[in-house]
Amino acid sequence: MSARVEQTTKGNRDVYLDTITPPETYDVEDSTPEELMEYEARAKAYSRAKMAASRAFQADINEKIRIKKAAMEALPEGAVRDAARVEDLSLFPLKRKLPTHTPPIDGFYEEKQRLAEEAVSGGAALKK
Repeated sequence: MSARVEQTTKGNRDVYLDTITPPETYDVEDSTPEELMEYEARAKAYSRAKMAASRAFQADINEKIRIKKAAMEALPEGAVRDAARVEDLSLFPLKRKLPTHTPPIDGFYEEKQRLAEEAVSGGAALKK
């Protein structure tokens, strides 16, 4: 094996071994009391921030549910209010139209789809 190939192989091996080697771990017994207090303060600050974010998310969801219920109660009684209370479990349409800046070109999608299907099935339209 040439020296150049050996150097490349050794370099790749070292990179591989570096990536699979677990990171350094810190022994708590070697930490000073000041470091332990700093770690504890950071952990508590992180926990407070995560709990605040969780509470904000829950408050947002609860507010949306409250507004939805108020909107349904504002509807006139009868068929309209009853229809609003029925849960819609239908799926989104697979070919739903998205808003665009320009109107769509008639037949563009269908022609593109036809060519794609024929290309997969043997390419008869492509040989014309």
